[in-house]
Amino acid sequence: MEKIVVIGGGLMGSSVAWKLVDRDAKVVMIEQQGQNYFKGSSIGNTRIARSLGPKKDVFSYAHNKTIQEVTRLLEYLNEEEPKQQHTIDEIYSTSPVSYLYHKNEYAKIEKLRFKKQKKDFNRASPSSSFRKFGMSIPDDTILVREKRQYSGTLNPTELLKKLRSGIEKKGGEIKYEHQVVGLVKKDDIFEVSVLNMKTQKNHKLKAKKVVVCSGAYTVNVLKEFAPYFNKIISPKKVVLSFFKITDDRYGQLSEVEKEALFNSLPFFSQIKQEYFAMISELKEGVSPIIKAGGHQRRRNIHDLEKIWDEKPQKKELKWIKKQFKKHLEMLEIYVSKKDIEEVKSYNCVYSETRTKTPIVTHIFNKYGVLDTNIAVVGGMSGIGAKGCLCYGLLASDLLLGKNDKPDKMYKKMTKAFGNPSVNLYTKRIKPGRLF
Repeated sequence: MEKIVVIGGGLMGSSVAWKLVDRDAKVVMIEQQGQNYFKGSSIGNTRIARSLGPKKDVFSYAHNKTIQEVTRLLEYLNEEEPKQQHTIDEIYSTSPVSYLYHKNEYAKIEKLRFKKQKKDFNRASPSSSFRKFGMSIPDDTILVREKRQYSGTLNPTELLKKLRSGIEKKGGEIKYEHQVVGLVKKDDIFEVSVLNMKTQKNHKLKAKKVVVCSGAYTVNVLKEFAPYFNKIISPKKVVLSFFKITDDRYGQLSEVEKEALFNSLPFFSQIKQEYFAMISELKEGVSPIIKAGGHQRRRNIHDLEKIWDEKPQKKELKWIKKQFKKHLEMLEIYVSKKDIEEVKSYNCVYSETRTKTPIVTHIFNKYGVLDTNIAVVGGMSGIGAKGCLCYGLLASDLLLGKNDKPDKMYKKMTKAFGNPSVNLYTKRIKPGRLF
């Protein structure tokens, strides 16, 4: 089989590359960072992992399918490394996931109730939330708590490490510290221009098939082959903060208060700018470090290269700290501003489509012709980690064909994420016109 080039070696690129080599494809994955990931959406050790959704929800399907694929990856690694047993608990931490809805969203909550799922979550009104969950919520809200295996958090760094190990053991090649600076197609062959960031020398790779998994850099990678992508994907800045209650104040909390804090995390508000929080680091006897941010609190980016080193704006940090303090107050834990210690904060970058829906699809070239030898995985908008291996599976099927008969949910997912006529539509309807 011809060599397949995967551009981008983060969680998405590694998921795609693994599913390709798992089917005996010859793969070269290009990653501009070194083996130690220090910027990008795949850094860190915690992401919310959740599967609560309405019946036949594609995102719940992606989460559950990813767990199956992670299990398959670990089985392979354990066969190859019998002395070093890999377990799923290294990647997933099971814990209750709390969602806060506005009462006007009651219809959405009702859609969560169906036969297979109704025992996996509970809900509470403001009058019953403290009795049920130990949280006092605002009068115009409803609290939902999901509790099922592998919902809680996942460790993207650990998963990334295992994916890359699997890729190399299957014979895949990973080029670290190499940057793609050009992508064109000549005579049905893709030419990928690659810069060695150590030597600053350029060279070209030729391949029949290419997968672009470059996150916010996707637009730049496709600027020659598919220049319209600047209308499809936009990079957005989201600030992340890591807080802890000072050790002195934390030591004053009762065991009941500490238990309420742990049970309330991860927390994901479905209101306005969608505050979220989860435990990032936990050591016995000391205050846990809690990662927090606003999922919809997104800002445009002038310079993608500089954003990683820029200090987050003070107003963003102030907003997150305020929401974190409110979160504690819902638990009837009252602290002063001085009792909240900021451990660190930094800018994260989301890759966002105009519909805020991920794309895993073949794409049109600059002449408007659909090319089935190239696929793009992107626009994850901060929710890609929990379904990464499902997206990788879909991308590998797009390039290699599907071995088995797809089930109904797979077909629905393909339609949602992989329909180029819909997902790559760039025309805008002008105000006052129907067409």
